[in-house]
Amino acid sequence: MRTLLPVLVLMLSACGGGGGGGSGSAAPPILPPPVDADPSGLWVGSLAFDDQTFADLVGIVTADGRFTLVSVDTFGPDTAGQYVGMATVSGTDLTGTGSAYAAAGATWGNGATVIDFSFTAVIVERNSLTGTWQSGDGASGSFDMQYDTEYEKDSTLTLLEGVWFVYDDILNPTLTLTMDAGGAFTAQSSFGCQSLGQASIIDANFNVYAWDVTITTCPIQGDYSGFAVLGDIDTGDPNNSQNNAILVTFSNDQRALLLALER
Repeated sequence: MRTLLPVLVLMLSACGGGGGGGSGSAAPPILPPPVDADPSGLWVGSLAFDDQTFADLVGIVTADGRFTLVSVDTFGPDTAGQYVGMATVSGTDLTGTGSAYAAAGATWGNGATVIDFSFTAVIVERNSLTGTWQSGDGASGSFDMQYDTEYEKDSTLTLLEGVWFVYDDILNPTLTLTMDAGGAFTAQSSFGCQSLGQASIIDANFNVYAWDVTITTCPIQGDYSGFAVLGDIDTGDPNNSQNNAILVTFSNDQRALLLALER
C-alpha cells in the first residue's frame, strides 16, 4: 500500500531602583498571566519504546485538546497502534490521558487490546512537541514530533466529495467509499462491512475534519468517531496529485481503526 505522509513564550522582566539621594525602590512590575500554547496541529515524528525500539508517529490535536496519535510503520489497518484521548495545556506544558489501542490482531504486554495511556510534553506552538508517555501495562517511552504545515490548508466538505478507495498491497480495492457534497458517505468493504457516516468541519481554517460512522454487517460493527486529514500523494498523474488522499482514524471503547483512502 502506498503511504500517506502526510510556543513562543514571551518573558518580560524589569527592575527598578531608588532615585539619587533617596531610599526605597520602585514597586515590582505586574506581569500578565502566561498565555497557554495552542496545541492544535498535525504532528509528525517518532515514538520510542523503553526497549529501545522505535515507530513512526503521526499526531492530530484539536484546539480543544482532543488528540489521536497513530504509531505505524506502514499506514494500514493491520499495522497501527493508536492513542486517543484529551489533553490540557498550562503555558507550554501539555498533559494528556486516554486509551491505547493495539494494532489489529495484536495485544499489549498485559494481553489486553485496550489499555490506559498518558503523556506529558512540552509544546512549542506550531513547531515541536516532545515528551514522555506511560501505558497501563507498565510500558513507557518518549516521543518527538514536528509541526506539519499541511494542517494549515483550509477545510471544506466539497474537497472530500467523490469516490474513494482503500487498496491492498497489490492495489486491489478492498473498500469503496462515496461521499456527497455535504459530507455524508456510504462505504462497502470486500469483507462485507457496510458503513454510513458523516464528515464535518471542525475549523474551516485548518485541515482536520470530524468523522462519525456506523459500521454494520461485520465483526467490527459499531459506532465510531474520530478525525480525517486531507493530503496529497504522487500517483504519477499530474492531473491527480492534490487532495487525492485522506487519512482517517476513528475509534470507540473497543477498537480503533485506520483508513488510507485514495481517489
